[in-house]
Amino acid sequence: MKTTVSALLLAAAVAAPAFAEQPAQLSVPGANFPEGNVKGIRATLLHGKTSQVTGLNVPILGLSETENFSGLSFGMLFGASRVTGNSTGVKLGLANWNDGSAKGADLGFVNYNAGQFTGLQMGAFNYTGRLNGLQFGFINATDRIEKGVQIGLINYDKSGTFISKDIPVFPLINARF
Repeated sequence: MKTTVSALLLAAAVAAPAFAEQPAQLSVPGANFPEGNVKGIRATLLHGKTSQVTGLNVPILGLSETENFSGLSFGMLFGASRVTGNSTGVKLGLANWNDGSAKGADLGFVNYNAGQFTGLQMGAFNYTGRLNGLQFGFINATDRIEKGVQIGLINYDKSGTFISKDIPVFPLINARF
């Protein structure tokens, strides 16, 4: 019994740092220093993955990957960010990539969001599954504008434009309310 309790306490002590929230983290390919979720500032050099970031995320010369993100992501020197779950906040970078849903603003050369996007996407190319907000860029694309506006050279809405559901592309402006 004493050995079992000691083993459980030792396992908990070893595992605790992995689940702790870190005030600062440096991510490099294959490693995070220190391990765990971030509630503070995280810098990624070349490539790094972590589960959760709340606060400031700074990808430098590469890709920062998180499961969930809340805060400000500021890509430096071709920095890009990818969120595989949900995102809330502002992302500035070469590319902003969300696999889930996002709320806030994505400002980059390329902005991609697979799910629901609520807020502002501004860049050369913007795509979202469902749009509630504004897309401003050269090429804007969505599967459906729920409530929003696309302003750009080419505006594509798979479900149709404000002119007709049979016309998926409209230049300069497209909207649905």
